[in-house]
Amino acid sequence: MGLLTSGTGADGADLRFYQWLGLIALFALIVRLAIRLVVGTDNYWTHGYSQYADLAQSLCAGHGYAFPGEPPTAFRVPFYAFLVAVTTCGAGSPWPLIAAQALASSTTALLAGLIARRMAGSAAGLAAAAIYAVWSYAAWHDVSLQESGFFAFLSALATWLLISLRDRQRSGAVATGLLAGLVLGLGVLTRSTLLPFALCGLVWIAFTGKRWRNALLAALAFSAVLAPWLERAHRITGDFGLGTESGAFLYAANHPLTFSAFPTGSFDETRANVFAAMSQTESAEVARLDVSGQDRWFRARAITAITADPLTLVPRAMRKLWAAFGPWPVPRHSLSADLAYAVCWVPFVLLALTGLWLRRREWRVDLLLHLQFLTFCAATALFWAQTAHRSAIDPFLAVFAGVALAKLRAKRTRI
Repeated sequence: MGLLTSGTGADGADLRFYQWLGLIALFALIVRLAIRLVVGTDNYWTHGYSQYADLAQSLCAGHGYAFPGEPPTAFRVPFYAFLVAVTTCGAGSPWPLIAAQALASSTTALLAGLIARRMAGSAAGLAAAAIYAVWSYAAWHDVSLQESGFFAFLSALATWLLISLRDRQRSGAVATGLLAGLVLGLGVLTRSTLLPFALCGLVWIAFTGKRWRNALLAALAFSAVLAPWLERAHRITGDFGLGTESGAFLYAANHPLTFSAFPTGSFDETRANVFAAMSQTESAEVARLDVSGQDRWFRARAITAITADPLTLVPRAMRKLWAAFGPWPVPRHSLSADLAYAVCWVPFVLLALTGLWLRRREWRVDLLLHLQFLTFCAATALFWAQTAHRSAIDPFLAVFAGVALAKLRAKRTRI
């Protein structure tokens, strides 16, 4: 019982908490490595986002950030491709990458525990860490060839550092501020959808307790991390952008054929359907443009479609949000796999919603976590989200699920 005592009072209780938290993180690491060991790695480089392997090979061959046989690209932010290159020497043995991602995912469980403990005590912290450690989707997916698991780690780490920065006056504020900005920048360079949260988080730091200096330090580090990529993107495309896909994504996500394959199938199938439906005139017009011009062309058409019929935006957004948070994975798999996912996901999300309700009066204290949810939901409503995208906020769902378990357990103990 003493191991789950709320609060951070005695040094002994603190030590026991960190011991148990470390054991949970170790368990999470073992589970993730064991799952990949059982699944095997025979098709690792082809059963996933193989473009990262292509980019890693190009980097290690000295051809820069480019696809094989093509000129330098700025189509997508580069950090995960660099991680693949550094750990595997250009798509060699995948095990160093798997180990790095498993370590990141197990550390995410630890971070969920630390955030939940600060919110509601040690019992909530251990419960949140345990929930994320055994959450089946993270355990399996975070060691696949995809940036989602590593992105979830960077997002959780940035959130923890911002929370820590809010509470610091002088001691450690400089280092924490710089580190928070660094991690936020790396998160945006892993998946650009973190940018709205990063900007909101920096504003949150400035206005929460008036930590203007802390916010400035974090903003400077954040800008320094992004600057080289933005300069490179401008040199290649003429725009200071984080990628050249957003226009096409926005176009396909707000089209009459948006749900032609999605959410049962992959959104890549929907995009293929949308592009196949373009007229010959439109296709020829797009083909004459460079990459940056195509991005602007698609974005302009998407904005025109949205403003021409804004009433369709709300029901379309609701369908996208239901796809992201509903009981079935997106895209669908076999019936048995879908049922297994639902059996794990439904109680997980219900516990998280319970925790959100129980913490409703502390929403100002929890605002940074709410910003994670709000920015994700806004991006999903405007674009779309598959289960892999939503997994980036699963650590924060685990935080509120841990709070719910701790509070429910405390009520039962009092009875």
